[in-house]
Amino acid sequence: MKTMENLHIIKGLYAITPEERDLFVLISKVESCIKGGARLIQYRSKSLSKIEQEKQARKIKIVCDYYKVPLIINDDIELCRILDADGVHLGENDDSLEKARLILGPSKIIGVSCYNSIDRVKNAVDNGVTYIALGACFSTTTKPNAPIASLDFIALVLKKFKIPIVAIGGINLENIELLTNEGISCIAVINSLFKKKDIEGTARQFSSLIKNEKL
Repeated sequence: MKTMENLHIIKGLYAITPEERDLFVLISKVESCIKGGARLIQYRSKSLSKIEQEKQARKIKIVCDYYKVPLIINDDIELCRILDADGVHLGENDDSLEKARLILGPSKIIGVSCYNSIDRVKNAVDNGVTYIALGACFSTTTKPNAPIASLDFIALVLKKFKIPIVAIGGINLENIELLTNEGISCIAVINSLFKKKDIEGTARQFSSLIKNEKL
């Protein structure tokens, strides 16, 4: 089940946290990108222990709650449940959408990575996903072997499915308009935001280039 509120908030700049062991630094970066206009935050860590991940995610949730920005947990349904985060994002090798919905209930945001697979898109939509993520849209250092979702594929999905779509992978200030010109209104970024010296300013630049009205 997808609430109208959830459909409405899947737009704008979607910031995905980088690998960062220093909690103070991580919180500072997250707050900076929210101040710059990030509409959603996804907590993602592939290197830390479960205990460290929970510690970081709890602190990030405090920041997100303060600014009233939804927090999505990458891959971990149980952590989402424990923290009462706003939702979870699932990849190809993670738990199923059906399991996530059963555990988290009808009101939580559930996003699914569909890469460049129309079959994954259809399956996700049929099973009540809140949003789908397409990409990598361009080559990316985060996932150098990720399949590429072409602009033609993205345009096809936008035409066939009336569901929020998040573009991800290798997106920067130089190529973002290739996606927004297709009608994409939610852009997920990691390195091109968090590796910048001025994170708040960069977030503001990204936000100004995303055409939210096309959701």
